[in-house]
Amino acid sequence: MVHRNEPAAGASRTRDMDASEATHTDLRASVTVDRTGIIQQWGDAVTEVVGYSAEDALGRSLNIVIPAALRPVHWWGFDQAMKSGRLTKDLFKVPALCKDGRIIVAHATIDLIAGKSGHTDGAVVTFVGIGAPWQGKAWQAALAPVDAARRIWQRVRPGR
Repeated sequence: MVHRNEPAAGASRTRDMDASEATHTDLRASVTVDRTGIIQQWGDAVTEVVGYSAEDALGRSLNIVIPAALRPVHWWGFDQAMKSGRLTKDLFKVPALCKDGRIIVAHATIDLIAGKSGHTDGAVVTFVGIGAPWQGKAWQAALAPVDAARRIWQRVRPGR
């Protein structure tokens, strides 16, 4: 069973995006991952977005589409969502690494998959739009501390 988290009291839920926020508002490209971040399903539309085919992605870690500098932050958040069964928002703006090396900003919804035992079994990530291009040099400078954390994370959790 896939479930979407309910908003906090008084919070509004909206899945609509301002037209200026996304360049492809009709996009619906879904990826399903298990609770360890291994890709179980890869929609054809995802290939159009990031360039990886289902053959490239199935059975592999989400790391193939997560920029290296952001992996520690991604896996921390991913682990928190898997443990708690909750997400903090409805729409995520996430950098995605394309097969050709470009980084795009994907607008995505995430639905957690509830398991029989009450634990979260995985997630369905649906790209719903593509935002402005990733700003290379400025973002590299801003992410320098995150990149340092990534190197530390690799020592602590190899293989992710």
